[in-house]
Amino acid sequence: MTSRPFGSLDWARRTPGIPDLLDQIRQASIADVPELPKSYFTRLAAAGFGRIRVPVAEGGLGGDVLDLLDAFVAIAAADSNLAQSWRTHVLATERHVKSPAGALRDRWISRVAAGAIIGGGWTEADGSGPNVFTTRLSTESGSPTLTGRKFYSTGSRYADWLEYSAVDDDGELVIAALRTDAPGVTLLDDWTGFGQRATASGTTVLDNAPVDSDDIAPFDTQHLGTAGWQQLMLLGVLVGIGEATRAAAEELVSLIDRAHGGSPILVLEGYGRISALVASARASLGEIGRLTEIAHQAIIAGSADAEELADDAVNAVFQAQAVIVEQVIEAADRLMALPAQLDDVAETQELRSALRLDRFWRNAQTLSTHNPVLHRLRAIADREIYAIDRIAEPDEREVAVAQAIAEGIRPLTVVRLDAALTARLTADRAELDRVSAAFRDREPVLFQLDERPGARFDAAVAIATLLHRLPTAWFAIGTSDLADTGHPYNLARRIASLEQLSNGRTAWVLDDASEDGSTEDENHRDRIRVVQQLLRSWPQESIAADADAAHFAQTESIRRIGADGAYPTAGPLNVPSSPQHLPVFVSSRRFGDVHRYVDLLVRDDAWVLPYADAAGHALAHAQQVSEVDALLRLAGGLPQADAATPQTLRDRLRLPAPALYELPGASARFARGGETEAS
Repeated sequence: MTSRPFGSLDWARRTPGIPDLLDQIRQASIADVPELPKSYFTRLAAAGFGRIRVPVAEGGLGGDVLDLLDAFVAIAAADSNLAQSWRTHVLATERHVKSPAGALRDRWISRVAAGAIIGGGWTEADGSGPNVFTTRLSTESGSPTLTGRKFYSTGSRYADWLEYSAVDDDGELVIAALRTDAPGVTLLDDWTGFGQRATASGTTVLDNAPVDSDDIAPFDTQHLGTAGWQQLMLLGVLVGIGEATRAAAEELVSLIDRAHGGSPILVLEGYGRISALVASARASLGEIGRLTEIAHQAIIAGSADAEELADDAVNAVFQAQAVIVEQVIEAADRLMALPAQLDDVAETQELRSALRLDRFWRNAQTLSTHNPVLHRLRAIADREIYAIDRIAEPDEREVAVAQAIAEGIRPLTVVRLDAALTARLTADRAELDRVSAAFRDREPVLFQLDERPGARFDAAVAIATLLHRLPTAWFAIGTSDLADTGHPYNLARRIASLEQLSNGRTAWVLDDASEDGSTEDENHRDRIRVVQQLLRSWPQESIAADADAAHFAQTESIRRIGADGAYPTAGPLNVPSSPQHLPVFVSSRRFGDVHRYVDLLVRDDAWVLPYADAAGHALAHAQQVSEVDALLRLAGGLPQADAATPQTLRDRLRLPAPALYELPGASARFARGGETEAS
């Protein structure tokens, strides 16, 4: 059975000599050739595969994205290693085809049109992140040289030219190119994967390798037109593996037919399932190829909607990845299971070995680990739910997600009660009854009780008095001077007790009016860090839900915080956390790494996310109230609301519990689960 081509070029079937070459490659693949002959690459290049996407006027074949996918899948069906080894060339060529007219583009298009094969690498194994590289392009010797190590160099040993990401003397990201045979270039054959082993994906060592200054390009040439292409080509390889799996299943059925005069019904059903899975995967590839071609045409034409179309295509690629990976791996699984439908165990093993049926599963599994599906599924959610159109850096993503969530939140009303009004309410039951009745059928608000330096007023005690009268309201302790709060352990105990009484309906507000909002104080930061670490040192989920359990709590998760700095504290706290894990922390002051300490910042009485811009959506608005009548008027202006079930403040504001980094001195409080230390 032959699949219908996606495009009109049909290079793999119409180009003289290519069908025979692909059949020869397929036979070598079955024979488990450890390394692909360079002649395969040169013959494919001579037949025009490497220049399918180059315009006819510039010496190419002028194929569209679908034509390229047709050819790529055909090569992958013959040998998936061979196809993947071309991936770097395909990506580089696509980047150059879409580049603006100029000397750099002309140079590369001429090389590709003449049959040159491009390899190279980006990934480094030293812990550097995306777009962060240690490979250096230096001009110290007077002319550019490249020094560094690249971990994955797929296809480079078969290439003529190599392109590498690097950092120049000014700290700018660049793309530097040099010939494969340039001095200082060493290509190692050290790829040890259990699949795709003949892709030449080993390490590249660059040792002062000379680079022509004309072959250095800014990193921004890695532009919109290449978005999603890395995964698109991997999906092309996977679909090729699927095609080869279906062909192997057909050959297997033929062998069984000849040996037994027919195949068992379960074998035929298995073949049908494999064929259906592969056809579905191929159809998905064709659709994302079509969308990618639409985006390409828009980019070339400079259309206003080019970026939107490119984002649509990338999202479709990620969606297809989740489906195609599962379909091809399932098809390969089912192929391995087909011979087991025979009664003869020896014959089953002989068929598996003769056709090397395991290679399809191994190769598909290896490819599936590239850009793992789970990452892509999250990228789909990021785009469709939070409008993040690109895979962002972690901090950028955190900000974008939080802002998207905030946009859908009705701002919470924060009522700041001065100390005199709070004292009056807690002392006069009749007044408190009037106020609680006024707020009873209204949209819940947050009451902030401020403590002032030297004042004989404990906001936590006052809040404890108000909690049962205002069962759906939230409460906050306002602190104007951290130094006046005592040792962090005592402050943490006060907050934790209030958290338990309120069932997670509290916030801690640092309102330092003496600061301009930009000052960083190491002692203040240490105090906040110790309080937050103590508040999470005894997780609520460690407490046994079953009253008949042998132990009150699973002690493994109860931690010493081991804080040093201005406030050495061992911990843990002697109060477990609340359902919201940590109280919401709001501050008028910024701290270094603000997201590690602060949930919300106060700006002109608005509570906003730490990274929100000046026009950022406010999650809450605060107003000062000092008289009972003003408080009653405020209640009357609130929207009416049905009786609400109390919820944590984090749930109301849709805030996640902050990811606090464990301190270096942290350790388990108990030596073994369920047993206390002798001390």
